[in-house]
Amino acid sequence: MNVVFESGFDRVFDTQRIYRLMLDAVARPGKIMLLARPELYPPAEINPYAAGVAFTLLDSETSFALLPDNEASRQYICLNSGSRAEELSRAQFIILDGRGDFPELAGLCRGDLLFPERGATLIVMVDAIGEQGDGLRLTLRGPGVDGIQRLALKGLCPANMHRVQKLNREFPLGVDLILTDQNGALAALPRSCAVNIEKEVTC
Repeated sequence: MNVVFESGFDRVFDTQRIYRLMLDAVARPGKIMLLARPELYPPAEINPYAAGVAFTLLDSETSFALLPDNEASRQYICLNSGSRAEELSRAQFIILDGRGDFPELAGLCRGDLLFPERGATLIVMVDAIGEQGDGLRLTLRGPGVDGIQRLALKGLCPANMHRVQKLNREFPLGVDLILTDQNGALAALPRSCAVNIEKEVTC
């Protein structure tokens, strides 16, 4: 198994650029940002934009899990971030292929009342993110949203979003989502955001 070491990804400037966009996305849930294509060559199961987000958030003091799990992707993330693989229920970051149906999401860490920030962050890969279009259609309300924000996610299994809604039903406990698509679009759904599913699709 050949695992690529990403020498072309700048751990200072590339991560700063991605982090600024993520901050803006988290502050304005549902706002769609556009990532420049990073010079990354991950295994086929991970899109390069999601890998760039992962390398921005993960370091040697963090843990992660993959859904679905596979050896090549796990070694790739470990080698290039210094992070360690962990059981799903204890992982701080989850890199998720949104197209799959994963009942295991119900067991993610939501933090506790003393340390709600310990709730997991999901880096969710979908096919396409838009304000309108095909796929799962959401309406968002809450802090950072001016009235209502609409979001259409192609390639996100509705059952996963239902599980996230249950995980986030007792704010400040819950999980946060960073969504990336295959063209570099990025959006965030922090746990403070009230998400309503307008239109369901099949997985």
